[in-house]
Amino acid sequence: MIDETKIDGKAAALAVRNYFEEVHGTYAVIGFQLFNVKKNDDENCWEVSCLFYPNISARSPNAYRVKVDIKDGSILDQERVVYKKE
Repeated sequence: MIDETKIDGKAAALAVRNYFEEVHGTYAVIGFQLFNVKKNDDENCWEVSCLFYPNISARSPNAYRVKVDIKDGSILDQERVVYKKE
C-alpha cells in the first residue's frame, strides 16, 4: 500500500496556526496551544485541537477542532468546542 500522505502532523498544526493568524490577525491569536493532533484515516485528514486567547483581556481561551487536508494542508472544516481545564 502506498502512503499518499503529503503533510505530517507538525505541518498540519502550523497550517492551523497560520489560518487563525490570517483570519483573526497575529495579535488576536495569543498563547496558541495545541492539545491534540491526530490522523483521521476515515476522513483522510488531520484533526488538530487547539486553543488561543482572542485578546489580551480575555479571561478564557477559544478552543477549536480543525480538520486539515492530508494531501495539501488546506483547512477543510473548523468547529469551536468547549475547553475544560483538567
